[in-house]
Amino acid sequence: MTLRVKFRISPRIIQSAAIAVLMASVAGCAGLSEFGGSSSKNPYGEYLSARHAAAINEPKIAQKYFDKTLASDAKNPIVLERAFMSAIYAADMRRAVSLAGQIIKIAPDHRMARLVLALDDIRDGDYKQAQAQIGSAETGVFAALVGSLTQAWAAAGEGNREAALTKLKTFEGKPAFDLFRTYHTAEILDLLGDKAGAEKAYAEAMDASGATSIRIVQAYASFQSRQGEMDKGMATLKAFLALSPQHPLALADYNRLKSGKALRPLVSNASEGVAEALYGLGSALAQEPGSDLAVLYLRLAIWMRPDFNVAHTLLADTYEQKKLWADAIASYGRVSKSSALYPNSRIQAAIDLNHLDRQPEAIAMLKALAAEDPKSVEPYVALGDIYRAKENYAEAAAQYAHALQLAGSPQPSHWSLYYARGICKERLGKWADAEADLKLALKLSNDHPLVLNYLGYSWIEQGIHLEEALAMIEKAVELRPTDGFIVDSLGWAQYRLGDYAQSVQVLQRAVELEPSDSTINDHLGDAFWKVGRKIEARFQWSHALEMKPEEDRIKILKTKIQLGLEAGEAAEHHQPAARTGS
Repeated sequence: MTLRVKFRISPRIIQSAAIAVLMASVAGCAGLSEFGGSSSKNPYGEYLSARHAAAINEPKIAQKYFDKTLASDAKNPIVLERAFMSAIYAADMRRAVSLAGQIIKIAPDHRMARLVLALDDIRDGDYKQAQAQIGSAETGVFAALVGSLTQAWAAAGEGNREAALTKLKTFEGKPAFDLFRTYHTAEILDLLGDKAGAEKAYAEAMDASGATSIRIVQAYASFQSRQGEMDKGMATLKAFLALSPQHPLALADYNRLKSGKALRPLVSNASEGVAEALYGLGSALAQEPGSDLAVLYLRLAIWMRPDFNVAHTLLADTYEQKKLWADAIASYGRVSKSSALYPNSRIQAAIDLNHLDRQPEAIAMLKALAAEDPKSVEPYVALGDIYRAKENYAEAAAQYAHALQLAGSPQPSHWSLYYARGICKERLGKWADAEADLKLALKLSNDHPLVLNYLGYSWIEQGIHLEEALAMIEKAVELRPTDGFIVDSLGWAQYRLGDYAQSVQVLQRAVELEPSDSTINDHLGDAFWKVGRKIEARFQWSHALEMKPEEDRIKILKTKIQLGLEAGEAAEHHQPAARTGS
C-alpha cells in the first residue's frame, strides 16, 4: 500500500470523449499504410533485432539496429519510419529531425515528420517555415488538433495575434476542446501583451475546468500577480488548495505570493507555448494506462522545453505505469532541485530504485533528502515503507514514529502512518502498542477497509472480541468485495471460528479473485479438509506449493499433502498473518 500522496500534476484539459478521438487520430501518425512496400530483398537480422528492442521498450537499442538496417537499405520507407519513431522515443531529436527530412521526400504529407520539422523550425525561430510544414501535413483530426496548436504558437512567435487566434478558432463548436481553446488563447494573449483579452480567456478557462486544472490555476494566478493583483492570485491558489491541500506547485506559488513576489509566467515564448500544448496532449493520453503515445508527446514537449519539470514528472509516472523503473528514475532525475516537485521526484525515484532491488541506493537517496529538509515527513514515510517491505519491522516502526513526530497531532490524513506502524508493532510482538495504533488508524480513516480487516483479523487470531471482529471483516468485504486478500480474511476468520462450510464458500471466492496466491489456496485446502473433501484439499495444497510460498510454509504444505491437515498443523510453529489487502 502506498502511504504517501503521489502528485499527478497533469491538467485534465481533454475530456474523455476527446481522448478517444485523439487516440484514434494520432495512432495513425506513424502508420505503415502511408508508405509503399519495402525494397529489401532479404530479411535483416538487424531489423528483427530492432523490432524486438522496440517491443520491449528499449528505444535506444531499437534505434541502433534500425540505423544498421538503413545502412544497407537507406530508402526503405518502413524502416525509415520505425527508425524515426524510435529516435523520438530515445530522445535523439537530432536524428529524428534528419530522418523526418528523409521521410517527407517519400511521403510529403507525413503528419508526424512534418510536426517534428515544424517544431525544429519553432526552436530556431523560423515561424513562417513552421507554419508551412504543418500546412503540408495530411489533413484530418490530427492536423486540426496538433497542427492548429502548433501553427497558433508559431503565429504568436511572429507576433501575429490575428493569425494565432484564427487557428485556435478550429476548436470552436467542439465542447470537448473548450479547455484547449480557452487556455491557449489566454496564454497567447498574455504573451502578446493583450491584458484585457488574456483576463477574459483565463476566466473562461477557469470556468471550463471548474478551477481544478493546476496548469490553468497557476497560469491565471501568475497573470493576476503580474498585474499587481497579488490578493486575487492568492485567492485563486487558495481555492485550489482547498481541494488539493498538499499540492506542491500550488503551495509553492501561494507562498511566493504571500512573500510579496509575483509569479513568473508559465509561457515566455513560442517554443514554451508549443511545449505546453504537447504536454497537454501527453497528459490527456496518459489517462490511458501504459500509453506509448503519451511518452511520444511528452518527449516532444521536453525537447521544446528541456527544463519542463512537470513534463519530466509525468513522463516518469507514465514509465512507472509500464514498470520501466530505470526510465522513470532517469526522468525523475531531470527535475531541477529548485522545483517544488523535486522532493516528490526524489521520493518516487527511491521507490523505483526499491522496485529494482537497489535498496541501499534508495535508502541513501531518502536519507539525503531528509538531511536537506529535516522537517519533511515524506522521506521518513518512504524509508518506513522500504524497511517494512524487507520485513525489517523494527527499523520501519522507528521511521514511521519519526514521521508521526514531525506530523504533529493526529489528523485524518495520518491514518495510513498509524496503520503501517501498527502492522510493524504487531509483527514485532508488541500487541498493546499495535492495537492502539490500529484503533487510532480506524478512527482517523473513518473505518477504512484495510484497517477493519487487519484489526478484526488480529482479534480473531487471539480469540478476543470475536463478534465485533467478524463484523469488522464483513464490513471490509462489503467495502471491497473484489479484494481477494480481504475476502480471504473473512473466509479464514470463519474457519478459525469453526464455520467450515461457510468458510469453503468464501475462500473459493477469494481464490477466484486471487488465483495465484499461495496462502489463499492453502487456506481453501484446509477448509476442504474440514468438510471432508480431502482429495480437493490435497489438490489445493499442491497448487499452493507450486506458487512460491514463504520458505517456512513449504515443509508444512508437503506434510499436509502426505499426511493430512492434522499432521501439518502439528508441524506448524506459527499462525498465518492477517492479509493486508491491496
